Amino acid sequence: MPSAKKRKVQDVVDDEELANTLDVFSPAPQTMAEQALVDSVEEAGDGTTPAPETPSKRGRGRPKGARNKRTPTPDGDIPPEERYFFQTRVGPANQQPTSTNSFSVLGLLSHDEYLAEVGKHKDPHDLEKRYLLKLHARAFPQWQFELSQSFSICLYGWGSKRQLVQNFAEHLCRQAAKRDEAHPKIVVINGYAHKLNIRHVLNTIATAIQSSPDEEEPTPVKLIGQPQDILDTLLAHLDNVTQPVYLLINSLDHPSSALRSSTTQALLSRLSAHSNVHTLCTCDTPTFQLLFPSNTRDTYNFVFHDATTFASYDVETSVVDDVNELLGRKGRRVGGSQGVSFVLKSLPENARNLYRLLLSEILTILADDDADAGDGMDAADEFIDPSLLDVSATPRKRNTTRTHAAEDIGIEYRTLYQKASEEFICSSDMNFRFLLKEFHDHQMLTTRKDVGGTELLGVPLGREEMESVLEELVI
Repeated sequence: MPSAKKRKVQDVVDDEELANTLDVFSPAPQTMAEQALVDSVEEAGDGTTPAPETPSKRGRGRPKGARNKRTPTPDGDIPPEERYFFQTRVGPANQQPTSTNSFSVLGLLSHDEYLAEVGKHKDPHDLEKRYLLKLHARAFPQWQFELSQSFSICLYGWGSKRQLVQNFAEHLCRQAAKRDEAHPKIVVINGYAHKLNIRHVLNTIATAIQSSPDEEEPTPVKLIGQPQDILDTLLAHLDNVTQPVYLLINSLDHPSSALRSSTTQALLSRLSAHSNVHTLCTCDTPTFQLLFPSNTRDTYNFVFHDATTFASYDVETSVVDDVNELLGRKGRRVGGSQGVSFVLKSLPENARNLYRLLLSEILTILADDDADAGDGMDAADEFIDPSLLDVSATPRKRNTTRTHAAEDIGIEYRTLYQKASEEFICSSDMNFRFLLKEFHDHQMLTTRKDVGGTELLGVPLGREEMESVLEELVI
């Protein structure tokens, strides 16, 4: 018996040591259920129950001093989208000063600068584009055969096709030379020209018909009358012509071309339907098929060919004008001060005097604005934004929001007319409007109306350019 009791006590001691050892090396409970089980075991072993703690009382609202606490900087391993919102959050530390730059202070792109930059560019795919033109040249005999069978050809696809049309015209000349035939009559129409109209096309074709192969510079023929009458006269002459006329039109669907009108398309389709007229045109816009109604397309008798060249539209688009239009100077297509000076040399004396008067009045307005702005800064409080100060209205209307762009300054129509009458520049309102129309046609004048409906006259030039033009006019 003593040995059994001793062995039992020894087992209890070993179990307690093993329990202590497992307690030391056992991991912490991972769940709330395991934690509650351990707490219940400990309370059962001790025989005591701990008293619950009284929760601390917290008032409503933000704790005192919490508003002044700064948000801690997040760690570097936050997701990119969270980092973006953190970096662009609104706060005193993230407020950046507002830029005072505007498009009006930028210098405009000139043709010389554009040509200089284009000359530096080297196309990395020039060889591939030349090879693509050679592939299209293999279809020249097919095109010539289709034209001889009273079909018209429409070339579409990405890239300028002007060089391809030029190569086709040279192919026609070489084929005529091989057969010892007369030089073919080829008329090339550039549809991207801004001032092109159907009268120019018909008169050019008439000149080609009347010219002889020996003439290097044929005498221009000018037909008089409505376009419909001119076309009827031209078709009557084409009936007596034995040699066909090749009509090659570049960019028939150009957005700024007058050839896009339905009336012009109807006349061109009638002209192309003649047996002695072989028409080949190119289209660049993706929606060029909407340009031709069903009846017009039937009259054209088109055969469509994909002529993708990937060539840049160097001539078809005006990059300088487009860039200046993006900068808010849409009316500045005259070429700056040099273009204005060139145009003024071809205008009569009273037109030059009127433009001189217009520039003088606008520069006077700019000088008055600068003086008023300086006085306002001296008299105003240093915390007041000078751009918010209103400038008193004068007979020469100013914009409601003050700006430093000289192109935004205008003078009233009646004010300029009164001053021109006082200086004996124009004798009547009709003469005055005729001179203004000359300026407007050459894009040397801008017109707009203010809030009250008053017509304002301005010039699409900067202040320095106006001063240089005025100096040339005075001298």
